[in-house]
Amino acid sequence: MRRESAAIQNGPRGQRHGFVLLTMSIAAIALIAALGLAVDVGRMFIAKNETQTYCDSAALAAALALDGTTTGIARAKAAVTSSANAWNLDTTQVSNPTVTFATAIGGPWDSNPDPAAGYNFARVSSTVPLQLYFIPIVVALNTTNVVSSATAAQVALTTVPTGLAPYTAVSTDTTGPNFGLVVGSSYDLHWPQFNKNRHGCSSTTPDNCFNTPPGPCAGDTAASKTAVVDNWGASNSGFWGSNSNSVIKQEVLNLIQIQSLAMGDNIDPFLTNGTKNSEAGILDQRANEDVNITDNTVGAYLAAAHNGRRLIGVPVVDPVDPTHTNVIGYGEFLLLANGPGTSNFYASTTNGNDPYCAIYAGTYVVGSPDPGTGGTSGGSRVKLVQ
Repeated sequence: MRRESAAIQNGPRGQRHGFVLLTMSIAAIALIAALGLAVDVGRMFIAKNETQTYCDSAALAAALALDGTTTGIARAKAAVTSSANAWNLDTTQVSNPTVTFATAIGGPWDSNPDPAAGYNFARVSSTVPLQLYFIPIVVALNTTNVVSSATAAQVALTTVPTGLAPYTAVSTDTTGPNFGLVVGSSYDLHWPQFNKNRHGCSSTTPDNCFNTPPGPCAGDTAASKTAVVDNWGASNSGFWGSNSNSVIKQEVLNLIQIQSLAMGDNIDPFLTNGTKNSEAGILDQRANEDVNITDNTVGAYLAAAHNGRRLIGVPVVDPVDPTHTNVIGYGEFLLLANGPGTSNFYASTTNGNDPYCAIYAGTYVVGSPDPGTGGTSGGSRVKLVQ
C-alpha cells in the first residue's frame, strides 16, 4: 500500500519536471529568436543612421560646390564621390549614390543640368544591401535594402552675422544678385585718395577728383565714382570695422569681423578713416595662403587647384547721401597675386593712397572656396532643407 502511494505521488512530480524543461526549452528558443531578430533590426537602424549621415554630409558638400555652371555641377558630383563617410560599421564605402539637382525643392530634378544657372539644390540618395542573419529563419529574406536621402541648398543670406572682410564694393545698382558688378572686372575694395576741390572735379567728371595715376579700378562705373565723391569724406576709402592694425590683420586673415550686417543697413557709422598702409601686406599674406598665386582671371583661378584663400566676401554698398551708405547685398572678390613664388602684389604696387583692386568673382557663399549660384542678396549659406 505504501509503495503504491509513493508511485502515485512520484508520477506527477516527474511530469512537472518534464513540463518545466520543455517550457524552458521553448522559451529559450523564443528568446534566442527574439535576440536574433533584435540584432538584425538593430543593424538596420545602425545602417540607416550611417547612410543618412553619408547623404547629409554629401548633400552639403555638393550644394557648397554649386556655382551656376556645369563646372560647378561636376565639382558637386566629385564632392559626393570623395565623401569619406562609410557604412556597415564604418567598413564599407557607399557605392553608386544618386546625385541630382534642381532650382526648387519641388524639382524637377536633373542629374546633368545644362545650362546650370539657378541650380542651387543638391539631393543625394543611397541604397545599400544589408545582409540579414536571423530574420531568414522566420521569413525568406536574406538581405534588405536600406534607403537614405538628403537635400541641401544654398539659401539666400539677408544678414551676415560675422565673418565678412573689412572692405566694401560700391555700386548704385540695387538689383541682385550681382548689383551691376561684372564677373572678371576689377573693382575698388579700398578707394584711392580723392579731393572734391581738385581742379576739374565734379559730379559729372568724378575721375578728376581722384589721385592720378592710377585712379580708381577699371570696373567701377561713373555712377559709383560720383556716389563716392559726393557722399564720402576725403579720408574715407571704403574700409569698415576696427582701426587697430592687429585687429584688421585678424579680420582679413581669419575673417573674425564681428559686426553683423543686413541688407538695408546703413554702414556709414562703421566706415573708418585713414589710409591703413599695412593692409597691403596683410592682403598679400592672405593671398599667399592659397595654393594658386599665379592666375588672375576668375576662370583660370577656379579651373586650377585652389583653396579659396584668395577669395573674400564683402558687403556691396550704395552711398546715397553724406550720412547714409546702405548695404545692398554681398559679393566675392579675387585678390590679385604676382606669383609664382611669394606674392607681394599689393605691397609692391600700392601705398595707402592707392586703390586696392580685386576681381569680382561672383556671389558669396559662406565657407565655400568658390562663388555661389546667386540669389537676390548676392550671398548664401548652405543648409540641409530635407
